[in-house]
Amino acid sequence: MSIKLVNIVKDFPGGRALNNVSVGFGFDEVHGLIGENGAGKSTLVNILGGSLAMSHGKIFVRGSAVRLATPRAALLHGIAHVSQEGSLVPQLTGAENILLGAEPSYFGGVLRRQELMEQAGSLLCKWFPEVSISLDRPVGELDVADRKIIEIIRALRGDTSILILDEPTAALQSREKMQLWKIIRSLPARGVGVVLVSHFLSEIKELSDRITVLRDGEHVDTLEAGDTTEAGLIDLMLRRASGGKKAFERKTSQPIGKSMVMEVSNWKAGRVEVPEFSLKAGEIVGLIGLTGAGHFGFARSLYHPKGLLSGTIRVCGKNVAGNVRDMKRSGIALVPDHRMENALMADGSVRENLSLVHSDFAANWGVLNLAAEKTEVMRIVDLLNIKSNSPRQLVRELSGGNKQKVSLGKWLYGAAGKYRVMIFVEPTEGVDIGAKQEIYRQIRDLAKQGMGVLIASSDLLEIEQVTQRVVPFVHGRPGKSIPAEEFSEARFIDALTGEAA
Repeated sequence: MSIKLVNIVKDFPGGRALNNVSVGFGFDEVHGLIGENGAGKSTLVNILGGSLAMSHGKIFVRGSAVRLATPRAALLHGIAHVSQEGSLVPQLTGAENILLGAEPSYFGGVLRRQELMEQAGSLLCKWFPEVSISLDRPVGELDVADRKIIEIIRALRGDTSILILDEPTAALQSREKMQLWKIIRSLPARGVGVVLVSHFLSEIKELSDRITVLRDGEHVDTLEAGDTTEAGLIDLMLRRASGGKKAFERKTSQPIGKSMVMEVSNWKAGRVEVPEFSLKAGEIVGLIGLTGAGHFGFARSLYHPKGLLSGTIRVCGKNVAGNVRDMKRSGIALVPDHRMENALMADGSVRENLSLVHSDFAANWGVLNLAAEKTEVMRIVDLLNIKSNSPRQLVRELSGGNKQKVSLGKWLYGAAGKYRVMIFVEPTEGVDIGAKQEIYRQIRDLAKQGMGVLIASSDLLEIEQVTQRVVPFVHGRPGKSIPAEEFSEARFIDALTGEAA
């Protein structure tokens, strides 16, 4: 018995997230679903779980075509989805959360608490007899593992045939993770198949019977877990070459200065631990890793040290205190990912967004010099080739590439000589190929001016094209640097699994 998705297509404004994906999930297996960020994993499981409508395609449950228009409709067909973010009500008890929406009550709606506790306890004992949880406590007081188990019990309280688990162990410690692994392994034998989405490839390999790989919204392969390795899975996830062509084309390196613009030591931010890291004037360094490896977290923490536990950072030989204002004042800039959330005002104009960071540049004694502001805005527009109707056009009306140029341009506006380090996180996210090359050109120009550039990216081709040295991250820690002359797809993939020499 199984669920089959056939030729699933999902279109969003501006792009296709899934392109004719066909895959089947059995009721007697743990089926791993993997792929890099943007591969289409979340879109696929949201369609299967009923929270997202597909554009085209068909879904068959036990051989019959079905329409999963809502999560409730999916539940009626035996499909339950436990999301990564969680959906428990912290103020309610474990028992109340387990039976949320199906609470036993007297006539008039008065809760029958004793029966509630008995039913919730019975469900806990049925599915996880070796687990002990205080179901009379608010779930906000329980640890992460117990909350995840309560979510799973709630999902299993009906006639469930497929349980979707999206990153179920992402926030768990080792002991708690092992406990949940045991629970996941036990479900197929009891008639509940598991669709497991996880960025931990060791977890996928350990728990799955079969593994499906998605890349760029397409189904790459479905294979038996025992017939592959972690390195093989990474190769399927990230492979860029086709038709026997080289995946990478080496770019000529540019000179690197001798002086250090940034030195980091004993850096601990969340789960990221970096004993030492340095960046020279004119150097472009790439950070790579699988999802959750820590490369993005390290890059962000250098500018916005939220969650910083310890560490020192020096910019041009001077210690920096460690808050955003000091980072900016010392000469560190950050062009973040998710630009519309983290960098730009959607309803602000190009002019307003470009002048966000250095709003005092064209002001004299608190009075804005409109002519000076216009001149500087037009300088940045011309420098980055920002295509808009006028500087008054709203940023939300621009293409993705031009939005990204504005996100970079606001650091260049009125900032001649101010910055020594520029950090990019996914610098060409959602950007077309033409705009990518323009952004790469600007990154190289910044390095030529003596700035140290740090790029954290999931695009290995981008990293190869632009950087001169790569630092791979595995499980929150940096590995040995890879110099440009050793760049290759095979070397990068080995580094991502921690197998590089």
